[in-house]
Amino acid sequence: MIKITEQDIIKLVSENKIFREEILVPIGEDAGVFFPKQDSNMVVTTDTMVKNTHFDSDITPYELGYIAAASNISDLSAMGANPAFALINLTIEEPSDKYIKELIKGYNAIFKNYSISVLGGDTTCGPTTISMTLIGYTKSNNFMLTSNSKNEDNIFISGPIGNSMIARLNNKYHLPTIRTELGILLPEYANSCTDMSDGILKSLKTISKKSNIGGTINLEKIKINTKLKKLLDDNEFTWEDALSFGEDYELLFTANNENSKKLKDICEKTNIDIYEIGKLNNNNEIKFYYENNIISIDINKNFEHFK
Repeated sequence: MIKITEQDIIKLVSENKIFREEILVPIGEDAGVFFPKQDSNMVVTTDTMVKNTHFDSDITPYELGYIAAASNISDLSAMGANPAFALINLTIEEPSDKYIKELIKGYNAIFKNYSISVLGGDTTCGPTTISMTLIGYTKSNNFMLTSNSKNEDNIFISGPIGNSMIARLNNKYHLPTIRTELGILLPEYANSCTDMSDGILKSLKTISKKSNIGGTINLEKIKINTKLKKLLDDNEFTWEDALSFGEDYELLFTANNENSKKLKDICEKTNIDIYEIGKLNNNNEIKFYYENNIISIDINKNFEHFK
């Protein structure tokens, strides 16, 4: 293993950087400088992944880079934003040329599709931790706040739940599909949106609490990983287990009837999958049904990132 210095890491990142015309001073100086677009709102998010909390020692640097990028972009998508710039802070036990190159490959597998440029960051030695900050743009003033859900809104999700759960049961890591295309489309139609990184139960609880609203969820309408569905049918896991598990990085959003119809039409034309799973109401409680039978589910069950 060839150990490398912080300057070596900066050089590797610089060689793999993606050009954006807004950048005045790129990575390599004490700070990056960019002149933002003047016709857009800027949206900023940050996320940290820590060994033995979010991942185990068996994760590859490629997977770590990919998932760190995906988790941040998912947060931007939930606000209707298109990602543009990144800051990356990395703590690593034994920095090597091979490790850093694979990490860069991981996040660039996503960044290259959205012209995301790394502006800077920091590297230190210690237990493996990656913190990523992403900055994006949106021209909309509808940020789809979780406090903006409305009575009689329809509830949608952007994809299946359970992919991450099944991956972890097999000692693997789920590399999620990015929902930016849908996220950029949503502000024109959705009242609220949130990223399901901590599980669908947490997302429903957040919308219910912040909007002071309730709703009904039809469990049979939730798109679910086929292997997980079999485990549910065999009673090896409960619905609470499945719905509380996170890290699928799908979106949960709500829209009124008129906009729901428009959104379904445009998603069908553009081959974007969305799944209507329920409806909001004024009862201040989320109830769950399976084939018209009420199912007892504790919406307060929390997701533990790594166990």
